[in-house]
Amino acid sequence: MISPQILERLCRAGAVLIAVAALVDPVWSVSRNTAGPVVIATSSGASAEDVAAVAAALDGHVPVSETDSPLVAARIVVGASVPVESPEGLTFMVTPNPTAGPAITAVDVAADIPLGTTAPVAARLAVPAAQGARTLSMTLQADGVVVDSASPEVPAGSTEAAAAFAFVPVRAGIVRLHVTAEVDGRTTSADAVTHVVERTVRVLMYEARPSWAATFVRRALEADPRFDVVVRSMTSRGVAVEAGAPPASLERVAALDGFDVLVLGSPEALGVAEAAALERYLREREGAVVLLPSATGGPVLSRLTGVAAWSTDRRPELEPLTWVGRAWTASEFVFPSTWPAGAEPLTSCLPTAPRCAVWRVPVGGGRVIVGGAVDAWRTRAAEQSGFAAFWRAVVGDEGLASPRPVAVALESRVVEAGAVARVRVQARDAGVPPVVEWQGADGVVSPVRVWPAGAGQFVADVRVGTVPGRARVHARPDSPGPDVNDTDASDDAVAELLIVESGSAPGQWAPPVGASAPVLSAFASSRGGTVIPMSDVASLPSRVLAALGPSPVDQPVRPMQSPWWIVPFAGLVSVEWWSRRRRGAR
Repeated sequence: MISPQILERLCRAGAVLIAVAALVDPVWSVSRNTAGPVVIATSSGASAEDVAAVAAALDGHVPVSETDSPLVAARIVVGASVPVESPEGLTFMVTPNPTAGPAITAVDVAADIPLGTTAPVAARLAVPAAQGARTLSMTLQADGVVVDSASPEVPAGSTEAAAAFAFVPVRAGIVRLHVTAEVDGRTTSADAVTHVVERTVRVLMYEARPSWAATFVRRALEADPRFDVVVRSMTSRGVAVEAGAPPASLERVAALDGFDVLVLGSPEALGVAEAAALERYLREREGAVVLLPSATGGPVLSRLTGVAAWSTDRRPELEPLTWVGRAWTASEFVFPSTWPAGAEPLTSCLPTAPRCAVWRVPVGGGRVIVGGAVDAWRTRAAEQSGFAAFWRAVVGDEGLASPRPVAVALESRVVEAGAVARVRVQARDAGVPPVVEWQGADGVVSPVRVWPAGAGQFVADVRVGTVPGRARVHARPDSPGPDVNDTDASDDAVAELLIVESGSAPGQWAPPVGASAPVLSAFASSRGGTVIPMSDVASLPSRVLAALGPSPVDQPVRPMQSPWWIVPFAGLVSVEWWSRRRRGAR
């Protein structure tokens, strides 16, 4: 039993030592591991058991954060494919053990599909080997609606299968494709996206004098709803036939700016002023000009193509012209005397070079297409003639290649809920930032601030929200000044993306699990990590610590700079005072 006097002396000595230590402020070194927290993420093919095994392996070795943030030191992705969101930073892939069940390894579809066309969709599967041949049951869904089915045959002993589907889009925008396969009573599925493009190509048909070639090219374009055709045909001096609202002449570049493609009949009848304006249109607007000459001569042909001399070639027999398997014929041609630099043929060439009937040459950022088959229109109505299809394809492709005032691109068209989407906007007017708006899956519209990223280029990072579904980015040219309300809505650009939730629950996003070992290894190594099979998950902590710099670091510790030293000091003083008061001492 300690006497009160001894207790008081001990408390007084302890309090004095703490006070002296506070004045001296001692410092000593402590060896600590500086590894920061990591976060566990998942991709397709991950199970709850796999995630739990990874968390158990890290427990006690590396701190694990519940949420992803810029403060985490590394990411551990559990799954058999590259994750939807691929942030930069140290990343390790933990691949699950292979199973005996079927899996869709790839869903191949074009990134962009024109509205109204048929797009092929191909799926590949890994299936368990069997002794006999089997027939699989597969379906393709677009936004939850079954659009096609397939029943591929799997030979005996084979572990691979493939299926082909046809998809006909019915609306523009992002479309979620869902492929399911049933193999031996077991079902597997995978998702992919494609973007359905609906863009009307604005075409100006201008005939300096009546031209049969221009007439029938115009009719081919007018029969296709993808083209908005405006016509001005000079039938005689001072008399013109018009359709739509064409410019009165080709001499003003500003009047041509609203068109993606200019189709000129009888360009040999145009003058120097028109040639200069057309060249400026090609270099500044970066559009396309289609020339359909009826004869040689004139400044337009020479200035836009760089060819000074031309010749007319009339042949006694029809010469075949082919394009992607389709053919038509012509007997009268306009050819350049020399093949211009950078020119490329668009149809098959006649035996004597340079004798290609239709060819293209770049001019600045624009393109000039010369249709040298003067009388090809005569055989347009022949069975299997490719005349109309050829000109629709050429004008359509060139129109889509002509830049609009504003274009929007997304770094990823599939973004996980709560993540950040990177938006890139290209504006033709580099000096005026476009107006950009974000419409989330919840329907809320909010403005987006963009930042310059180069000549006419702007970027923005948008937090997509937690509601899954379709979202869109809407950009339009900004027109400051009195004409701010005169902006043509057709100049606007819209890009859609899909906000998804990853996981194994029905309805959640499930990409194919077919990322091969080289793909996963390249993904992990590009971020400083490695691929670790689930069978070797015990080595995960040591690999993470090695990548983070696991060597213990001697860090200085100053305990008296912590406010907590007041607690023992006050406790000792209080006990000493209480003891003295209890025995009646001062």
